[in-house]
Amino acid sequence: MTPLTQKFVDSCPVENGFRMRGLEMTRLEVFIDAAFAFAVTMLVISFDNIPRSYEEVILAIKSIPAFIVAVAQLVWIWHAHNMWSRRFGLDTAYTVFISTALLIVVLIYVYPMRIMAAGMFAWFTSDYLPSNFASITLDELRDMFVFLGLGFIALCLVFVQMYRYAARLKVELLLNEYEHFESQTLAIMWTGAAGIGLISVVLAITLPSPLVPYSGFAFSLLGAWFPFVRLWRHRSAPGRSL
Repeated sequence: MTPLTQKFVDSCPVENGFRMRGLEMTRLEVFIDAAFAFAVTMLVISFDNIPRSYEEVILAIKSIPAFIVAVAQLVWIWHAHNMWSRRFGLDTAYTVFISTALLIVVLIYVYPMRIMAAGMFAWFTSDYLPSNFASITLDELRDMFVFLGLGFIALCLVFVQMYRYAARLKVELLLNEYEHFESQTLAIMWTGAAGIGLISVVLAITLPSPLVPYSGFAFSLLGAWFPFVRLWRHRSAPGRSL
């Protein structure tokens, strides 16, 4: 890539101590945003068709919580990629490759995310909030948890590569010490998140069949992991000198 000029970097707006080098959208970012929008349209409240009776309307309404959870996951992934793009503004062959890898993972897992979200609410509410997915055995559920866990690991590893790649371009991007440190911090965060996904997979494989649904609770560790890394790294973070 062509190294950035100091004049350009100094002119970039600053958010949370990070200079936003990529505020102008590239064609790649437009494509990625469109792909995420398409993924959201795949998560319509009703899988099959428009409700045609009162009972079908109620069933669609009861599907709203699972729809919200699935969309929230997609928005979280999109926001993480969007923040990376805004901070670094990279448009190289490798960024096309890793962004494509991200889209592949998201589009493969968009329906399983919705199915598992619906299954979670059905389990919590004793089927008051129904799942649109046909009943499955505990062994089949085990396979679903393994499948989703592997997808989450792949997703996290893509973000690890994104931030490691940006950190390696410290000179070309004119990253200051804080920006370089923050890039490494985020790579650590996503590496640990991949480890949590691995824990979920191991639990899904090793737990007795009646306990398989509890393997998904491993993802609750994310709520502690991200703040822990932020606090731990903050103690040794360089100043936000711009």
